[in-house]
Amino acid sequence: METSLFYNLKKRAAQVSWPLLVFLLLVLNVKLVIKVIAILLVCIYNRKEFSVKGFFRQRYLWFYFGMIGIGLINGLLQYRSLNISYGVTAAIGLSFWAMCALISYQLFIIVQKEDAAKVHHAICFFFILHFAVIGLDFLSIVFETGSINPYTYKGLNQKYYISTGDSITGITLDAPVTTAFICAFGLLYFLYRKQFFLSLISMAALLIMASNFANLVLTGVFLFAFVFYSNRLQKSFILVSLVMLVLFMVKISPQNNEHVGRIFYQIIDKPYDLPPEKIIPLSQLKKEPDSVLSFEERRKKYAQNYIDSMNAVRLGADFTEPESILEKKISLDTGTSANNTVFYQFKESEVTEKKITQYSAFMDEMYPPAKEDSLKQRYNWKNPGKFIAAKQLYDHFTTHPGQAITGTGIGNFSSRLAFKATLLNIAGRYPAKWKYVNNDFLYNHLFLYLYFHSQDQSKHEASNTPDSVYSQVLGEYGIAGILLLLILYFGFFIRRVSKNDYGLPLLLLLAGAFFAEYWFEQFSIVVLFELLFFVHIKDRRREEQAV
Repeated sequence: METSLFYNLKKRAAQVSWPLLVFLLLVLNVKLVIKVIAILLVCIYNRKEFSVKGFFRQRYLWFYFGMIGIGLINGLLQYRSLNISYGVTAAIGLSFWAMCALISYQLFIIVQKEDAAKVHHAICFFFILHFAVIGLDFLSIVFETGSINPYTYKGLNQKYYISTGDSITGITLDAPVTTAFICAFGLLYFLYRKQFFLSLISMAALLIMASNFANLVLTGVFLFAFVFYSNRLQKSFILVSLVMLVLFMVKISPQNNEHVGRIFYQIIDKPYDLPPEKIIPLSQLKKEPDSVLSFEERRKKYAQNYIDSMNAVRLGADFTEPESILEKKISLDTGTSANNTVFYQFKESEVTEKKITQYSAFMDEMYPPAKEDSLKQRYNWKNPGKFIAAKQLYDHFTTHPGQAITGTGIGNFSSRLAFKATLLNIAGRYPAKWKYVNNDFLYNHLFLYLYFHSQDQSKHEASNTPDSVYSQVLGEYGIAGILLLLILYFGFFIRRVSKNDYGLPLLLLLAGAFFAEYWFEQFSIVVLFELLFFVHIKDRRREEQAV
């Protein structure tokens, strides 16, 4: 039996492209140094197939070459104001684009030389590992809180509650939005490959992350696919996934409905008023029939009746029913005294408090009071940060039309690199002696980020960050950069989509995700997208040759 088990394991292992799987696990890890190691290893693995001449001939890389070219042009245009600090920043920015191109080419080589079935098994194995880690993270939170639904659990100073997804990283150990979009890519991949059970597992993992933005983008892709790009069976599973989303938002994490609604009302600059909640007085609660009570109200009624009856037995004729009896009872959820209200009140973590102090000190140092007041009066800060960031971008090029063609330059307006170079450790570490902050960045997207993140944690949300591929490309590479993105990048892939496959849905998902982060500098979901699309292209060619 052991021999048979070993044989089966060996047989299954032989069906997986292990070089691709290892490369994915390393290059998608959040640590930059691990990504660099992954690139070095894959270059060694593909050394026989690598060709410098072939590298520069690949059309899907022309976008990356174009961005490097625009970056160099901007450097030449700013030669009078160049200094060592900016030279280092620009060199790092150029190296990021070069790494993007190199990763893309190495993925292409692996897909071309490896057996197609092995590649698909490696991708499937990666997603399963990702979902498994998400599930384990979620279970650890359940055990810590003692609540099967931590999304409504307010104990532990609201450590989890609406932020439960922020404590889950997946196998890449990356930010929640990255983890969520990896799940979304897996969902579409499995859905169009007719692996429907795994597509539902992908949806469950995505819901665990509770990423409103990823859910919104995926819903848009689902609606498009349902109408134009799916067969009957796929439509059925799309509907099932949407029902899962609705049930999660309504039953499991209802506060997310309020959160999304509040953001929408911020955009239209209207007050967000919830309907008044019907509260039954505690003295009348135990008299109400269960049929008219909510689940939580029934629990309170049970607690009140039980402890009142115990007091009546203990005190006999001396028993008097207190008016505020529930305030003196033991919590059914935690076993903690309900008088210990601090346990249920929100409290900033020490890390968050430290960051708020650091950002406030930076603002006091970098922004004179008059300038800070001017920046605060320029926009309606009740709007979401991303909405204000778009206005800042428009206002900047309106007042600086000369920069509209090629942008402000690498790290000068809006990018992960620009945040790194501030030494605020917002987007990772940076060499301390090469600190660089351009005024275009300082008085626009950096001020926006610091304005919201120097306040309490309720303001520290994705909707209040300027992070966006479109902001980076347009702000630092101008109209030329946007044209390269649309024509050379999106254009290359959209010309290679085929009917009833995941190519176009994946491209739409990526286009929506580009509103959320500086993805090219993160070497994460863009890497995954390109891998899946190269596999899609190879499968399509194989099918055409078979015909």
